[in-house]
Amino acid sequence: MTIQQLEYVIALDTYRHFVTAAEKCFVTQPTITIQVKKLEDEIGFLIFDKSKSPFKPSDLGEVFIAKAKVILHEIKELKNMVNVELDNLEGEYRMAVIPTISSYLIPLISGSFSKKYPNTILKIQEMESDQIILALQKKEIDLGILVTPLNEPFIREIKLYNEPFIFYGQEDCFEKEKNSISASEIEKLGNIWLLENGHCFRNQVLNICGNTDNNKNIQFQSGSIEALKRMVDNYGGYTLVPEMALNNTEKGRILHFNEPKPIREVSLVTHHTFSKDVLIDALRMEILDKTPKEFEKNERFIKINWR
Repeated sequence: MTIQQLEYVIALDTYRHFVTAAEKCFVTQPTITIQVKKLEDEIGFLIFDKSKSPFKPSDLGEVFIAKAKVILHEIKELKNMVNVELDNLEGEYRMAVIPTISSYLIPLISGSFSKKYPNTILKIQEMESDQIILALQKKEIDLGILVTPLNEPFIREIKLYNEPFIFYGQEDCFEKEKNSISASEIEKLGNIWLLENGHCFRNQVLNICGNTDNNKNIQFQSGSIEALKRMVDNYGGYTLVPEMALNNTEKGRILHFNEPKPIREVSLVTHHTFSKDVLIDALRMEILDKTPKEFEKNERFIKINWR
């Protein structure tokens, strides 16, 4: 017994004519005849008495049709409920963001998002990339923002933007006329300040620099990009930072990479069973509205992976 068969029965009861009922159901007359016959064989009695013209429901058929109408009505109500629920942003959702993104992105979008969607509660916490992947797999969180691609079969990736890496060193590390840098120049410098193990950004930086030699007598690894910048300001050396980590008050030397620029691809990720596309779209639009437009326009780049 299928929903489609029940709909054919209701159409036959309504129009009492096989050709008309078939037209209303957008099928051929043989299709509706065969399907209703299959249903009658399954339930063990005739739904319609065809010995008279026009045909009419049998006694048991009338009972069956009445219940079929109730069932189809309930199915319609269920579909309407699901559609409303999918389009509804209200509720509480859990989101995790990697630290090298959360510090700069979340403050940008929090105020405007909460004003637009006052009944949507986002419980946001910082997690490392591997923790986010595991939490999504266990369905402990609904959403994540991190660096992609992940190539995980259970994760859906919705790309947000490409963020360039920026060189940050002491003011006198290069001649004043220099306005860009290449990865090969960085490899010769040494004395790099890095995030501690476990941060995907550390792996990306090492993939660009290919050199971790450090001959300073203080060797410091931090979980904070801001701490690394202050070490550069006060102790020398250099680091690489995401572009959104820079502001107008920086003391260090800022150099952009030559093209093609190294970038990290930042994406919104969910478990593939997460069905709130309306929330995904709202977050994506809010983020794209608040991030630099050139992040999306940049077509010449090298995507730096972290795994």
